[in-house]
Amino acid sequence: MIRVSRGAISLIATLFGLYFAGMGIFWVTRYEQPVVGALGIAIYSVAIIASIALYRSRRIPTFQALANLAVAAYLPLIMDPIVAGATHNTFATWYIGGLGVLLAATAVRGHRTIAWVSTGLVVTEVVAWGGITAITDSGLIGMVLLVAAGQAISFGLERAAVEANELANQARIDAAATAATSVQRLERKERAQRALESSLPMLQRIVAARGNLTESERVEAKLAEASLRDEIRGRELINDRVREAVRLARIRGVEVVMLDEGGLDAAEPELRSSILDDVAATIDGLTFGKVTVRAPANEAWMVTIAATAPGSAGPVLWLKLP
Repeated sequence: MIRVSRGAISLIATLFGLYFAGMGIFWVTRYEQPVVGALGIAIYSVAIIASIALYRSRRIPTFQALANLAVAAYLPLIMDPIVAGATHNTFATWYIGGLGVLLAATAVRGHRTIAWVSTGLVVTEVVAWGGITAITDSGLIGMVLLVAAGQAISFGLERAAVEANELANQARIDAAATAATSVQRLERKERAQRALESSLPMLQRIVAARGNLTESERVEAKLAEASLRDEIRGRELINDRVREAVRLARIRGVEVVMLDEGGLDAAEPELRSSILDDVAATIDGLTFGKVTVRAPANEAWMVTIAATAPGSAGPVLWLKLP
């Protein structure tokens, strides 16, 4: 992508605006009142430099836009009378094209309404001075086209700013999502690693015994396998309190299923801890059957606890937390 510095753009625009002042200097001695002509050139030059080169933000201050309106209203009033009748269709009317640049800059820099009001004043004054033919032979058409171009550029810049903000916001959202995903992956990896480390002694015993385990070792192996599954599938549903409650429930013969589908991802730490305390307390109160603890995504609640018993037609316990 080709990038052009703002300073370079301002310099080019300023030089373009001062080009019309240069033409005025060329014609100043031919005016009926050269001093007035020089005054008009000075007023225009100050306005064009201030409007294009002075302010850092894209939008110029309102007082500068109003000053440009005053220049647009005043300059034709002092310049028109000193233009000789035979030269009004030459560069003697440089100020009309110059005002086109000034008002285009006013539109580009955030004051489109003031720019068009100023344009209307200039057109009215010039036509009142030179008649209807002044529209075609004094530069009015070019002035209006310049202001229209300034308005188009202004709309384009505003749209580009909106799209840039949208892209920046989306980039921040994507970065946050990527970071969250990375954290979740790292956390799952750490959980699985801890579970494997805790299961390693049992796995070594199974290998050493070639699968010939005592009854108590078989029970311990099943608990280790279930614990490993909990760490992988349970994610945010698992903490030390819940982990111990689930282990004791399984020893009592309760079948426990832990399934985190993302329901706790957005929960504050204190709220998550309170919910998991309730989960552990509920599991502590079960002595038989099966209990499924889920953290569903995109629900009005964060955790559900469903307990069933052999022979029952429906759940004997159904809780939604919080």
